[in-house]
Amino acid sequence: MAAANETPSSKGLVVARVGGVPVQIGASWLLLAAVIIFLVVSGESDQGARAYVLGLAFALSLLVSVLVHEGAHAVTARAVGLPVHRVVADLWGGHTAYDPRLSTPGKAALIAVVGPVANLVLAALAGVGTLLVSADGLPGRVLFAMAFVNLLLGGFNLLPGLPLDGGQLVDALVWKLTGRREKGLIAAGWTGRLVTLGVVLWFVVRPLLSGGSPSITSVLWMGLIAMFMWQGATAAIRMGQARQMLGRGTVAQVARPVPVLRGSDVLEAAVSTGGLAVVVDDSGRPTAMVLPEDAATVPRERWVTTPVSALARVQDEHWLAHTRREDDLTAVVAAIQESGSPVVVAVQDGRVLGLVTVAAVNAAIGAN
Repeated sequence: MAAANETPSSKGLVVARVGGVPVQIGASWLLLAAVIIFLVVSGESDQGARAYVLGLAFALSLLVSVLVHEGAHAVTARAVGLPVHRVVADLWGGHTAYDPRLSTPGKAALIAVVGPVANLVLAALAGVGTLLVSADGLPGRVLFAMAFVNLLLGGFNLLPGLPLDGGQLVDALVWKLTGRREKGLIAAGWTGRLVTLGVVLWFVVRPLLSGGSPSITSVLWMGLIAMFMWQGATAAIRMGQARQMLGRGTVAQVARPVPVLRGSDVLEAAVSTGGLAVVVDDSGRPTAMVLPEDAATVPRERWVTTPVSALARVQDEHWLAHTRREDDLTAVVAAIQESGSPVVVAVQDGRVLGLVTVAAVNAAIGAN
């Protein structure tokens, strides 16, 4: 699934890089592989060592299927101009983390749909492969399993609720119709909750009511999946509600005008406006700032000879909030979270709009 709201950092073993994007295997995936091998060996106890080979082949085929799915998300995100942070396979399948700040409903929908489509194509190819080999041999059984798993992955991920890809489509549709991303998140979160209840009713409650008795293993596994889906849906609703709060203020309300200087400029230019200034590099990109308390440590007679670079505090690369004066506070809050700084710079088309502080954001939200 596509995970648009994740930060660039993550833990996991990097097994490859595709176009500079790290492909990671999370430690939890090993647990999933162990469960698959155990289930296969338990059902093939008369096959001896061959059962372990078959179980490992099934686990690896699932890994390939997940990486194809996530790779489709990643390639499409990059193709439409969105930075991709990583592709991860883990206990819950996998996810692709990309920067959604330049996304649109159309881009989000395209990124979401290609994952399940890739699985359905892979299912068709594996299905054709089963016709070319013996059904009882190892290749035939692995191809059949791959066809089945990809059909399941593709179909299940198209269910219309977050955190599934089908939920991303619901999100994009409501976003497009209303022009408000937060409404899309809330709607897709609620449909995600309904989908979760439907999955539990179909796979657990329905068999019980019809006189069946699902195994403990299947009930536990379905319970874990339902918990994961419910948590993802709830997170989407909360994120949408948080974005609604951020919509109460605008960048123009919180951006404090500030002098923009180059490192070679003298300190007097900063002191004359209160000692606070943003420092840009040769390309005009804000990289540091001068604080009044730092400027106050320099004797007055040295203001005209001390370059601001001598006092400038270099900032985290994520301290820039790319936004517009009329936009809500989503971009600036994201920059505050990613940089870990209480102060960020709002920029529009490379032009500094002003400094934004956590206090100013809180005041704007509270005032509205």
